[in-house]
Amino acid sequence: MIDLLLLAISLAMDSMSVSIVNGIKYKNYGPKQMFLASLSFGFFQGLMPLLGYLIFTPFIPYIARFDHWIVLLALGAIGVNMIKESFEKEEIEEKSSDFTLKILFVESIATAIDALSSGIVLPELPFHPLVSCLVIFLVTFIICMIAHNLGKKIALLLKDKATMCGGIILILLGIKTVLEHMNIL
Repeated sequence: MIDLLLLAISLAMDSMSVSIVNGIKYKNYGPKQMFLASLSFGFFQGLMPLLGYLIFTPFIPYIARFDHWIVLLALGAIGVNMIKESFEKEEIEEKSSDFTLKILFVESIATAIDALSSGIVLPELPFHPLVSCLVIFLVTFIICMIAHNLGKKIALLLKDKATMCGGIILILLGIKTVLEHMNIL
């Protein structure tokens, strides 16, 4: 059980980081958005290992060669846009309407694509792969709900620099993913 929880927690870390950023960026980010985002992050974090296990196991060596670049591009684009927005003379409170289902979908896929390759380890765990994926979903959901609230508290401290900091975090997260896949970190 410890191995499964550690896997779930490690897979949830990217989603947690993006949840913090969302809590920072979207000042009027209410309980409904937090719930939907946590649900989406958890769903994709749980789904990707299952897909890796069921369908893509023969292709994982090929996907592993470029999945980190997809993460970098997606998170980098969102991060650069956030930094650009931070220089606009718009109040952060007014930016909450910028959060869309499209953004949520891109964030969910970008943070979960690495989890695809974790499908290889599911047979090694002492649980059925569906149970393992359900645990991954639940752990990610809970961690993200906590992280959204943490992001809102950080935003109160950072005020007008919150969006810029969130963008920088996303870009660094994308770079970290590439460096890990290149075995530099």
